[in-house]
Amino acid sequence: MEHEANSVALLPSPDVHNHVHKPDGQNQPRRSSNHTETNRRSRKPLRRRLLSEGGAVYVIALGLYLVIAYFVDFKYTAANGDAFSRMANGFYVLYSRDPHLAAIGFVWEPLTSIADMVFLLGNHLWPALARNDMAGSLTSATFMAGAGYQLLSALREWGLGRAPRLVLTTFFILNPMIVFYGGNGMSEGLYLFTLVTATRYLLRWVHTDDLRSLAYGAIALGFSYLTRNEAVGAIVAGSVGVALVSYWRNKGQRSERRATALADAAIFAVPGVISAVGWAVASYVITGSPFGALAKGNETSRQHVLLAAIPFSQRTIYVFHVVTSQWPFIPVVLVIAVILAIRRHDARILAPLTVLGGALSFDVLIYLMADLEPYYRYFIVTIPLEMLLVGSVVVSVSPDGDAGIRNPRLTPWSIKGRGLRCVGAVLLVLVLTGPSVITTAATMFNNKIAPEEAQPLGFIFDSHPSGSALSYAERYPTILKFSSYLDGLHLPNGDVLVDNVTGCVPEIIITSSQPDLFVIPNDRDFQRALADPLTFHVHYILDPNPSGSGPAAPNTTYSTLWNTGAGFAKAIHQLIPARGSCPEFRLFRVFGHPNHA
Repeated sequence: MEHEANSVALLPSPDVHNHVHKPDGQNQPRRSSNHTETNRRSRKPLRRRLLSEGGAVYVIALGLYLVIAYFVDFKYTAANGDAFSRMANGFYVLYSRDPHLAAIGFVWEPLTSIADMVFLLGNHLWPALARNDMAGSLTSATFMAGAGYQLLSALREWGLGRAPRLVLTTFFILNPMIVFYGGNGMSEGLYLFTLVTATRYLLRWVHTDDLRSLAYGAIALGFSYLTRNEAVGAIVAGSVGVALVSYWRNKGQRSERRATALADAAIFAVPGVISAVGWAVASYVITGSPFGALAKGNETSRQHVLLAAIPFSQRTIYVFHVVTSQWPFIPVVLVIAVILAIRRHDARILAPLTVLGGALSFDVLIYLMADLEPYYRYFIVTIPLEMLLVGSVVVSVSPDGDAGIRNPRLTPWSIKGRGLRCVGAVLLVLVLTGPSVITTAATMFNNKIAPEEAQPLGFIFDSHPSGSALSYAERYPTILKFSSYLDGLHLPNGDVLVDNVTGCVPEIIITSSQPDLFVIPNDRDFQRALADPLTFHVHYILDPNPSGSGPAAPNTTYSTLWNTGAGFAKAIHQLIPARGSCPEFRLFRVFGHPNHA
């Protein structure tokens, strides 16, 4: 028995946690005082929960991100094009010419668009929800604040004292990347919320062996995949971590322990697998491709060729730079956290390492394989990983750690001594996390490392913004000019065909006062209308310049359309952006039927 207990290196005693082999109904998981306290807290009235520590943190964070949303969406109109596109997918379901659920599209995972749809239901009352992407910003603010709440809860359940956990949570909430993506309508808020939630419940399962917590974490990861496909790394790594923990802390024959480990790992993996397979099947049935992003074909291949042209050594340096700029002390803290966890026999460190670390590692891997664009935001998972690993270190050296809370007689500190140790814990948090705020902010202004952040921030904060920043500033005015022109034609619904895979087209549709004017690929009759526009009462085609945009459907179907009208259309107007990131468009008047011979 002693030999078996010693073999469970990082784990509490298997006698305590065995929930499979105890007879006569004695296999109920052990409930820690933190778990019981959490259950009682969940039953408090809403008013008391809002006034609690977690409620206050959530409300303050939400207020901050909504302020950022106001500046991004109204004062500077600096919403990201991807944010508009994700929100537009939800918009098409409700307000397009052919509203139906499949109009949500299959290039991106749907959960962010579905969340945006909740707010878009009020678009008739407040058109800025769509026109200024306020629906997207409300979604990102709601869930980024939720990520802060879940992080605080995870630190509390890990046993971290109030002062250091509040400081860590504050550093997370106020991190420049978190603030920026908490208010700009992108998917990062929902992505981090689901990942941190999964990490929190996996932490609880490792500590208490509570099967419900394992299921909650698994469900969170299933939603995470429906937000961003990078969550596959968290699902795979997290399932491996669950299997290891389950195997080593259960008694019995090896075959029985393996069966239990596989069962627990399956519980953790199944919701994510169902999400991935279900979404792929739906995509295949509706579009003919299980993975919509790969259906872009030539554009995906062209992007891979461009990324592969970057030397592997340069890609490696980029990854090192972006990760260490978001957390300069990651190598040191990672080593210290693992060593302390081994010394304390605390396997909970596997939760952030496998879930958050798995998601981060997946992004690193696919970028090194030249299948991911060099965007700074793809590595934002580094930030919550930082907070949880720093928290694990502080728990190990703080008198307010979980052991001290459960067993006060084991830590007979005086009030003065506890106060000094609390100050020391806070100082340790400041030292280990404070520099990351500075280095992250500095990198966000570096156009070579973080173009998606540097361009909008450049024209907002720089007294002499760069050309790329000025182009970004002109994107939204250009879009308004294009949509206003089309509105002024007073055409009937469904009279203009356009491919919304092209940049700026989703924004043109959303900002138009007549969004059902456009026939888009999300419509069920798009391919038929493209093949014979006049038969389907389409009299105009809005076509982007093929040299400055991706492979839009009109250009791939009619290779000479842009130059000659392909024999059935004539260019009647040219929409040229004075400055900005939008491509040049030509509006073609259809006068005949295409010759497909």
